[in-house]
Amino acid sequence: MHTLWKTGGLVTFLLILIVGVSHAYDGMPSPEDMGLGYNITAGAAFSVTGNTDNTTSPILGVAWYGPLDPTGGDMAALGLSADWIGIKRNDGEKISLIPILLNYKRSGLVGQYRVFVNLGLGIQVATDDIPEMRLDDGASFAWTGGIGIDITNNVFAVAKFIGGQHPGEDGLASISLGYRF
Repeated sequence: MHTLWKTGGLVTFLLILIVGVSHAYDGMPSPEDMGLGYNITAGAAFSVTGNTDNTTSPILGVAWYGPLDPTGGDMAALGLSADWIGIKRNDGEKISLIPILLNYKRSGLVGQYRVFVNLGLGIQVATDDIPEMRLDDGASFAWTGGIGIDITNNVFAVAKFIGGQHPGEDGLASISLGYRF
């Protein structure tokens, strides 16, 4: 039940951020409006469960985003993303976890900085069982929520949470640097 409250709080926080940045257009186009729809990311993912011996894992990602028309919101984009996360089980076995998500992204201005929030739904595929995280071999439901800041039009930083059916056990928090082109 405690995990459910944390998850609900995270989703509520992200929705408030989406609404908050939605009115901050002020003439600055989003990267997607400038034709910078593709991106690659690299960083670290941290397991939220205390059941794993190795709580830090590498994360690499690719994504494509396209701008939405004004009915989707100012500076809004829809995209597809895929990440590779190298999980090390407690028995030392290395497992690949690959979330593939459909994402809604909304950018806005906070002061002079362009920030964005991201919400996504999809699947995650594990190459073997990860009992410490209650993940079975194969595909399962996945979702994500994140916030980021654009350092330049091409370079950005993002923090996100990737969870599944048991976010208190299969959840991962990550921080990454990215490049758009």
